[in-house]
Amino acid sequence: MAAATTVRLVLSSEVRLVDIVHAASEHMAGLAGFGEDDALNLGIAVREAVINAIRHGNRMDASRKVDVLLRARPTSITARVRDQGMGFDASTTPDPTSEANLLQTSGRGILLIRAFVDVVDFKYREGRGMEVTLTKKRNRRTKGAPRSTGAATDNGGIQQ
Repeated sequence: MAAATTVRLVLSSEVRLVDIVHAASEHMAGLAGFGEDDALNLGIAVREAVINAIRHGNRMDASRKVDVLLRARPTSITARVRDQGMGFDASTTPDPTSEANLLQTSGRGILLIRAFVDVVDFKYREGRGMEVTLTKKRNRRTKGAPRSTGAATDNGGIQQ
């Protein structure tokens, strides 16, 4: 991939449309040179961000939109998800791994997002909703190349 490739999706707040965003995210990750596992992880993270935008941000109001921008670059992929809701403070969301929350039926989306991408940024845009930006970086290993089984490196395991 020589240059950045960008795709923008604008959805009504309907959960039935989430599969479209998930598939587009995985495909864009493939264009950026990510392997299947990393592409799936990105797809799951973007899916969770969009579900949160629909359910919590836009409160399932189909007249409100979710804007998704996917940008694939040679070394990374970025997904920006915007809703039209009131926003929230991500640092105050309950910890889904605490004993009091283990049996809750929801509340794990942000945990999954953080587990599957390298950088997550939450930003409330006054009067315009919440914006969540997810970035997944690709290591320099070529697509399909075998993983190194050598000694640990001081650069987080990324081969140079």
